[in-house]
Amino acid sequence: MKAADNQARDNASDDLSRLMQRGSVWRARRQWHRDQPEGDTRRGISTGVEALDEVLGGGWPRGELLELLLDRAGCGEIRLLLPLMHSCERVVWFDPPWQPHAAALAAAGLDLSRLVIVRTRHPRQRLWAMEQALKSGCCDLVLGWFAAVQGQWLRRLQLAVAAGGGHGALMRPADFAKQGSVAPWRLRLSAPDQSSGDETAPLSRRLKVHAFKRKGAMPARAIDITLADSRLSPPCPRPTSLPCAPSGERRSRPVFLVSERKGAGRS
Repeated sequence: MKAADNQARDNASDDLSRLMQRGSVWRARRQWHRDQPEGDTRRGISTGVEALDEVLGGGWPRGELLELLLDRAGCGEIRLLLPLMHSCERVVWFDPPWQPHAAALAAAGLDLSRLVIVRTRHPRQRLWAMEQALKSGCCDLVLGWFAAVQGQWLRRLQLAVAAGGGHGALMRPADFAKQGSVAPWRLRLSAPDQSSGDETAPLSRRLKVHAFKRKGAMPARAIDITLADSRLSPPCPRPTSLPCAPSGERRSRPVFLVSERKGAGRS
């Protein structure tokens, strides 16, 4: 009987080993390595903050929809994303709730010739246009500011960013954190407690980041970061003037567009 039990255990162990070799068994401690294998072209781009990179499994996710839930617009989301924007050839913003300040963006090291800002007349136009930009594969980073978004549109945007292979993020009010979403990554951004984080930094330059939904992992603890840290915003000399294009060459610059296509945004 004992010999039979030992043989059964050996057989079960062999079966389990074969299943693990095929990747049929989920192993929590190796989840990040399986999702982002070495050399994977969809590996994330570093956020510039080691603790946040760890939370995100290596950096800002590529080919997966990201939601940033904001306590208020302008709480630091753009400064947080600056390292990502620096690494992108083409960045598109859809309907930011404020007028972007070109001089400030240039002073932060952002190449304005790579930035396109799109203004739309209706949220459905915005969703449709963002979907096209994401799945085109021509835009490395697409940001869109929204309030309510129907579940079917969230699914469409997730499919679009997966098809295009770039980075896509929705900026939404924090109130929508209570609603479900198909986005694999959801981060809440808010001002930290005055007694937390780097107390030597101005409160306006500190940010609390809570990744309450992560692909293949449990929610992470909220972390406090300092936006003024050089790891987030690499030092860049302030230009005395914007560079001029060579004679006869059309200069690329931020563009404000309004989609006029009839039926754009219809499901």
